[in-house]
Amino acid sequence: MSSGADAAGRFSLQIVGTVVLTRLLAPELFGLSALTMVYVGVLSASTTALFEEALSQRRIVRKAHFGGALAAVLVIAIGLCAALNAAVMMLRGVTGVASDLLPLVAMCSLLLFVDGPLSIVTAVARRHRRFGDIAAGNFFGVALGTITGIVAAWRGAGVWALLAVPMTARTTNLLIMLWRCPVRLRPTADLAAVRELLPFGGLHLLGRSLETLSDALFQTVVTRLFGLDGNGYLNMANRIVEPIRGATGAIGHNIAMSFFSRVQAQPERLRVAVEQTVGQTALLLQPVFVGLALTAPTIILVIAGPAWAPAAPIAMLLALATGIGGAGNFVHSGLAATGRAGVGVASGVLELVATSGLLLLLAPLGPLAIGLARLLAWPLDVVYVSLIGRRAFGLQLSTMLAANGVPLLLALTMAAPVLLLASWSSLAPGALLAAQIVGGAVTYGLAVWLFQRDKARALLASLRRR
Repeated sequence: MSSGADAAGRFSLQIVGTVVLTRLLAPELFGLSALTMVYVGVLSASTTALFEEALSQRRIVRKAHFGGALAAVLVIAIGLCAALNAAVMMLRGVTGVASDLLPLVAMCSLLLFVDGPLSIVTAVARRHRRFGDIAAGNFFGVALGTITGIVAAWRGAGVWALLAVPMTARTTNLLIMLWRCPVRLRPTADLAAVRELLPFGGLHLLGRSLETLSDALFQTVVTRLFGLDGNGYLNMANRIVEPIRGATGAIGHNIAMSFFSRVQAQPERLRVAVEQTVGQTALLLQPVFVGLALTAPTIILVIAGPAWAPAAPIAMLLALATGIGGAGNFVHSGLAATGRAGVGVASGVLELVATSGLLLLLAPLGPLAIGLARLLAWPLDVVYVSLIGRRAFGLQLSTMLAANGVPLLLALTMAAPVLLLASWSSLAPGALLAAQIVGGAVTYGLAVWLFQRDKARALLASLRRR
């Protein structure tokens, strides 16, 4: 429940920040900041992905593992920041977008000294099931980051107003997590402990690096095809979809891993746990993402104004892609619980090739190709990991499709009232959005009551027991 409150709170803060920032900053600044942070994310993967999952997945872990991992991520951060700043000095004569982008990436790479330690203390919290601490760090970090960004934009800071949001948010998150951490950690040069984490951590790092590289390549191609404005519209669409996608994905994975890892040696129990988790969460999440897709034009009109209308189709397709592809997240969690980090590597390659290739192929359609490429690419990962899950613990693809597909079909019934209100209503945008939300919620609730009543009751009973 605390994690759900965090997701809702961060989404609300993102909306408030977007309402203000879109009135003060141009679309190309949103595109430049998004491109900056996606390249910082590629670098940051080396400090965040190497040890967090490995520390969470191990059956037995010692304090030396945490201390050695903390020392390692700090050394990696020092090396990457030094190399990046040296590259900036060597490429001073570069012109074009790169001349603005490289110094921004170099300055924001200081986040590596935040992201690495944050991943370690998050692993501690996950092992102790302190999900309330993780939620509090995320929420209050985003709250302070949003305030900082708005103040900076008001004072004319330009692109730095947008970059200040993640930099402040993550730093605040780290400070809160360190304060709440039940174990006092210090970096220690324990190479033996680090080596024990590397077999799983190295493969997980490779998979996560491919995932972040895929996003970086995707945004680079978007910028090349449609300019910084096009990437700005993608950034706007992500501001609507990504807070919920990212939060629910991380929350679901963190909580599921704490249960899946305890039955990692029992394939039948793991299969039941994965299938049950997919089916129950789909009932909750499918209406959220389908609802976002249906109301995206109204949401963007309310929070950003008509000038940002080209972002609406992108947001609609991204939300649908997230709803369809979300089922694969828990299969990834189940496979990670059994130590199969290599699956993430193949999944990353698949996404890298599919999203970028489809974007280039669909480019003649204009900015619509941005969302359409992901709508077509992300479901491929669900099929892939489900087939791997069948070999690993007997997961059935047909069961997965039914568990995720039935709630998706029920959620699509919301299209009738939402689209009718949009076409017939003369309400103001804010009132129209409120009416669409109520109409969609009532329609979905009725559909679930008619066709998925037993599963809904089981889910409510499960929540009460928890």
